[in-house]
Amino acid sequence: MVRMAEAHHVEDRVNPMKRQDAYVTLKDHKPNFSNKPTCRLINPAKSELGKVSKHILDQINRAVRESTNLNQWRNTDDVIEWYSGIQGKARSCFMIFDIAEFYPSITEDLLKRSLDWSRQYRNISRLEHDTIMHCRKSLLFHEGSPWIKKDNTSSFDVTMGSFDGAEICENVGLFILHTLSKTIDPADMGLYRDDGLALLRNTTGRTADILRKKLITVFSSLGLKIAAESNLKVVNFLDITLNLRNGTYYPYRKPNDTPMYVNSASNHPPQIIKQIPGIISERISRLSCDETSFNAAAPAYNDALTASGYDGPLIYNTQQNGTPRRRRRRNVIWFNPPFCRSVQTNIGKAFLRLLDKHFPPTNPLHKIFNRNTVKLSYSCLPNIGRIVQSHNRKTLQQTDQPEPRPCNCRVKEECPLNGKCLSTHLVYAT
Repeated sequence: MVRMAEAHHVEDRVNPMKRQDAYVTLKDHKPNFSNKPTCRLINPAKSELGKVSKHILDQINRAVRESTNLNQWRNTDDVIEWYSGIQGKARSCFMIFDIAEFYPSITEDLLKRSLDWSRQYRNISRLEHDTIMHCRKSLLFHEGSPWIKKDNTSSFDVTMGSFDGAEICENVGLFILHTLSKTIDPADMGLYRDDGLALLRNTTGRTADILRKKLITVFSSLGLKIAAESNLKVVNFLDITLNLRNGTYYPYRKPNDTPMYVNSASNHPPQIIKQIPGIISERISRLSCDETSFNAAAPAYNDALTASGYDGPLIYNTQQNGTPRRRRRRNVIWFNPPFCRSVQTNIGKAFLRLLDKHFPPTNPLHKIFNRNTVKLSYSCLPNIGRIVQSHNRKTLQQTDQPEPRPCNCRVKEECPLNGKCLSTHLVYAT
């Protein structure tokens, strides 16, 4: 790892892997959870070279998407744009599929095949390839002891919680879409991480089921398992519902998913509190095809806002699909002081005054440190629950510490304190 960090010239910024215990989260939103409980493993112990790997994979994935025009959706807006462009919705049906345990199912062979396929769209150097593969080496820590998978002698794993885990899934997802293009028109299907959606045009129920079985066979050849449903007119995908019968779409929430928002009286910057209702209105408007769909979805969010101390109902925003404002990219240094209502001093004003005082126009560093290149943005402190949880985790975590030597005498038998000359906190009595 040290040699690889030196090759990327980041050896002075990469820290050793931290021994943080892994943990699991329960998938209690899954159907039949009471009889068949499932969970996901989160491994926070990760190599900081993963940040370098993430940057490399971002460039590779961007080049592949631009060259192939495959529908790898990054968010719900991409899905809506694809759905809105479908012609003849009433004569079509959906096929939806979900890749089971996508992260841990990605094998070393599958990742190498995906990277080899990506080489035709962007050159991947030997160092970049080795960096990506090196960051797949992972160890699980439990109570301070390292663990590896039973059937994995190379410690290869795509862990949830790694810096580049999502980018690995995107690269493999692009390779999957390319493989599926031999079965389904690539313009009629898309993938978001492990969730896929395909449009079947002028297809009977039997033909749709045959395509579903072919899809399962293709994924099986890649070493992956999927759960797929076909011949559907209405599907819940990500956080929207798509209806081919009438061509509409509207927000979707999973069962037992009750919205909760930051209380209006909480210790957060006022500008953040003030913007929350508007942000929610814009989001729900963007997920609704018209005002009728918005009004049908709004009551649950209005109730959540009222319970959190906000006034006024959500208002349908008709400008959500306007042209995005052009933003010029600039090198800006951000100063993020923690916000607290009990602080009376205007921290931001005092900081900018110090900036003007110590870096005047005559200072040679004024070009780097001035009010145009240094900006201020308040950050929020963690709540009491997170502080207590973090303290308890550090306090209760058992670490294996070597026992101190009781004696450092060359000849132990001649120790004046009977082999305990390194003992501390002693009281001598005369």
